[in-house]
Amino acid sequence: MNPREAELAGRRERLVRRSGQLRRQVVRELQDLQPVLSWADRLYDAWLWLRAHPLVAVAGGVGLAASRPRRWLGLGLRAWSLWQLVQRLRAAGSTVSRRSH
Repeated sequence: MNPREAELAGRRERLVRRSGQLRRQVVRELQDLQPVLSWADRLYDAWLWLRAHPLVAVAGGVGLAASRPRRWLGLGLRAWSLWQLVQRLRAAGSTVSRRSH
């Protein structure tokens, strides 16, 4: 084996060892996030279920609105305003990111 091949073999060995260390580190850090990721999965599953059953969401909304119409109307208007603000910010952000590229 010539010196160049020996150098490459040594470098490869160090990289493989470092890769293993990084893999183990990622596994440890993801274990700390497991409770948060579990909740995120549950919320996502609930969202998918609601998208598949929109009448349930509508019926629930109508039921809540019938119980205290003013309160829910005000909350709905605030939620709509927040939604519009988010959409404007996303549009502005995409405009800025397109200009920077």
